[in-house]
Amino acid sequence: MAVYFFPEWVSNSMRKSGAMATCSVVKFEDDGEWETAAFIEVGGKECKEDRRILKRSKSAFNVAIEADIIEHTFASIFVLRFEIMTKPHDPLVGEVLVAPGIGSPHFDVLDNLTRQDSMRFYFGDGSYRILFSQDVSLSEKVRTGLQEVLNSTVRSDALIRLTGKYDVNRAMSEIVQYYAYR
Repeated sequence: MAVYFFPEWVSNSMRKSGAMATCSVVKFEDDGEWETAAFIEVGGKECKEDRRILKRSKSAFNVAIEADIIEHTFASIFVLRFEIMTKPHDPLVGEVLVAPGIGSPHFDVLDNLTRQDSMRFYFGDGSYRILFSQDVSLSEKVRTGLQEVLNSTVRSDALIRLTGKYDVNRAMSEIVQYYAYR
């Protein structure tokens, strides 16, 4: 049986940033379209049961996708939250912070989500070996909601830039520090 891993640039980025979940623009076929996919690492003791469930699964899990904006003093950050129903009352949760004001590739991740019909989710262990993957349909309502949050993020960033205070790295750093304390 073949063993597959997250793309190297994805796993390197996750390792460097300490992220457990990320989204990246990928191309699944040489002649295919670029699209956004989610990569979720379920390593460590606390995810042992989730890994077992994912490895043994023969069918897709229900996935809830939420989007919000963090309006920081120095930049607006788009938050994607995923809840994967691996266990009935204890979903696997991943949050991805995206700064569309940086431009590509951050903006492309979100822009693709507003246009693509589905999103591929990859779940990997602590070595980024793929345990399970699935496609999640993105309805018109979901894509419209993502577009509205993206538009709000871009408008908020434009106003911050007018003040001369725009500093996406500082905003991201302070937000990530908050997550580290949770």
